[in-house]
Amino acid sequence: MLNGEESELKFISEADCENDKEGPADLYVIMYSVIDKASFQKAEATLSKMQHSSVLRNKPAILVANKVDLARSRAVSSQDGKCVACTYGAKFIEVSVGINHNVDELLVGILTQIRLKEACSGKEGSRHWYNNHGVLRASLKARQMITWIFGKEDSKFKNCENLHVI
Repeated sequence: MLNGEESELKFISEADCENDKEGPADLYVIMYSVIDKASFQKAEATLSKMQHSSVLRNKPAILVANKVDLARSRAVSSQDGKCVACTYGAKFIEVSVGINHNVDELLVGILTQIRLKEACSGKEGSRHWYNNHGVLRASLKARQMITWIFGKEDSKFKNCENLHVI
């Protein structure tokens, strides 16, 4: 139940999508572990593959950083996650399933993103699709550096963390 409207979420795995056991998804959740750089690289490769095959063209995606409670073992920074999410037009959230940190926010965000996308279907999307993700990523890295030097949060990164807007 969200905003007085009841919904049912059905989660399907990557294998189910590849085997066409299920129809097209309404939203994609790509999750990685912040203590495993390889899982982060795989998540980025998955986003890239999905975008190049136009799967993400009309579907929202959320990049989820898991295990944020293991801060001492962290191998992937929050800024790196935000940068990848912004590069591919995805939303970003950090969670810890182990201690139930931000899990409810993720579930609400998933449903909100689906509803927002359905409400905007037929309208021109607000996302920009770039041919050269390397240039976009370098631009975002430069913005990160400026943010770090001057201490002012970039609105582009803030937007990718807001699961209540497209």
